[in-house]
Amino acid sequence: MHPETGEVLATEQEWRAALEVLEERLTPIYRELRPLRAAYAERFPGPELPRRRYRTETQERVARCPRCGQTYADAQTD
Repeated sequence: MHPETGEVLATEQEWRAALEVLEERLTPIYRELRPLRAAYAERFPGPELPRRRYRTETQERVARCPRCGQTYADAQTD
């Protein structure tokens, strides 16, 4: 069922047509959103990691360089 019109989408072609219409409407929004998010990331710092002993495995991976494996200089050590 189409979320906006309530129309029943029975065939694959109807599904694809509905998706295409919605994607066309969303494309301009995402074109404006991407540079705005990039500017935000450059202007404001990301969240600080907890002290090393309190980190989860994922947080520990984020604190390390994906290329060389060394911890970043701004990551807190304990």
